[in-house]
Amino acid sequence: MTMIIFCGMSEAKNKMTDYEAINNLIVSERLYRVSHRDEKLAECYAEDAKIHTSWQSGGVKSFVGQHPAEAATENFNVNRCGGALIHQNKNRAFVEYPSTTIRSVKVNGVDAVLTSYMRLLYCVEKRGDVWKIVEMTSINEADELQPAIPGTDLKINPDDVKNLRISYRWLAYTRINAGDSISQDLLGVDRPDDVNKIYTDADKWLNERI
Repeated sequence: MTMIIFCGMSEAKNKMTDYEAINNLIVSERLYRVSHRDEKLAECYAEDAKIHTSWQSGGVKSFVGQHPAEAATENFNVNRCGGALIHQNKNRAFVEYPSTTIRSVKVNGVDAVLTSYMRLLYCVEKRGDVWKIVEMTSINEADELQPAIPGTDLKINPDDVKNLRISYRWLAYTRINAGDSISQDLLGVDRPDDVNKIYTDADKWLNERI
């Protein structure tokens, strides 16, 4: 007979390797964010964490419980991520995490679906015995905008999007359409030098003496 033993949460945490704990932290952060479990989300971050997204750049309070103009909380928001690539050096780790976010938006009064493809970069530290996120940065890779009901006209004027960057064109359009603004200098794969600098800085942080 095979006996299955279920560990309590504290015991399970104690049995986690660093790799497992880091992976669990990053997965938890995404699930808590998309399901609006703000108290749990805040626990994923160090108190002095820095979070950089398309709509804000600041500390935990500027991110947790907050949302961009086009993402009304009553609309659905689905997030699906790939496997985490973890680079660890002692009590620090740099994590690359591919992410696809699908959200319902209004475009010129019409129901639409915005899909954003991003790469999330996390710097995490083990403080005491607990891994915490100390910085998170999003890199825009591509996006798509479709009507919620196929065949519906979104009434988009091509002139309104011709100067928007291809790595987050429709994210920018929906943000502006919702009455807000968005920087055209966000991190995106269409500006590889900016992306490479982020990786260079992360490598220095990961390997510096502390």
